[in-house]
Amino acid sequence: MNMRIETLRGLACLLLVTYHVIGADQSLGLRIGEGPLRWINDGLAYLRMPLFTFLSGLVYGLRPFSGSSGAFLTGKARRLLIPMLFVGTLFAVLQAMVPGTNGPASPWYLLHLQPVGHFWFVESLFWVFLLIWALERFGPLQQAQGFLIVFALSCVLYLSVRGVSWLGIEGAIYLLPYFLAGLGCSRLPIQSWLHSPLVKLGLAALAVGSVVSMGIPVPNPDRRTAAMLVTGVTLCLLSLSFGVINNWLARLGSHAYPIYIFHVFFTASSRIGLNLLGIDSVLLDILAGVIFGLLGPILVERMVSPFKWPALLMLGKSVPVRSSPASFGGSSAVAR
Repeated sequence: MNMRIETLRGLACLLLVTYHVIGADQSLGLRIGEGPLRWINDGLAYLRMPLFTFLSGLVYGLRPFSGSSGAFLTGKARRLLIPMLFVGTLFAVLQAMVPGTNGPASPWYLLHLQPVGHFWFVESLFWVFLLIWALERFGPLQQAQGFLIVFALSCVLYLSVRGVSWLGIEGAIYLLPYFLAGLGCSRLPIQSWLHSPLVKLGLAALAVGSVVSMGIPVPNPDRRTAAMLVTGVTLCLLSLSFGVINNWLARLGSHAYPIYIFHVFFTASSRIGLNLLGIDSVLLDILAGVIFGLLGPILVERMVSPFKWPALLMLGKSVPVRSSPASFGGSSAVAR
């Protein structure tokens, strides 16, 4: 286990859970409309999902596709699409039936054709892996020149193609440059350059300049702009360059996949439970939501992993393995 990577994955989990506790806008989560919490939560959009995706590409690069195409694609479908369909459908049902949840689900006949809630990420990530598999088969990612051409084309796609929301295609277009940036850190000598103080200073200047050009953070900013792309990539590279290791975050990072899949069930339960108890404290709501949102999914993982069908349907695991860490792009359960 690479402790630096696991630490960053743990950080990404913490940012994501906090984001959903506070809410994407005034109709979700705690519905905080203004103030420093709203501003910070909106500002972290520059890093949250780019970092998750960047790390997926980085860790995939450590164990890339080789050998059987059937095994690779079947593994990806099992790991990503089965939990998306099973847990995502359960999420939509509960969202429609339980009082106090935020927002109705999409029309039932469009379920998963239009991505459901946060499950858009795993649906979109499957398409990213499918494209990466095709590119690996035909070879353009093996050489630096070919890799840079593919990365440049992914940026053009990111900035120009919109509106293809069906089956998570638009999400895949959004994720692709960040995934390739992470893969580039595994495949090209980028990480050695990141040790240079001048490189770090340049990345920081780019990130700050891009953020300033966008102005004050707003809820759900337009993520498909050049400024957002530059900010996301540079912040991911900066995060990697610091090489921070934190044991607590690393332990969270080893459970990144179940935390992503299940955290909303626990953040919503925490908020609804405190409301029913008549407790009205933003600080307590945030603390309880983050704690339940991080630890609840780990408990679910430990409970279902020993059993074949629950492990398959809820975590995409083919066999009950207690000790295998879950991740988006690095463990054998995902990368193979």
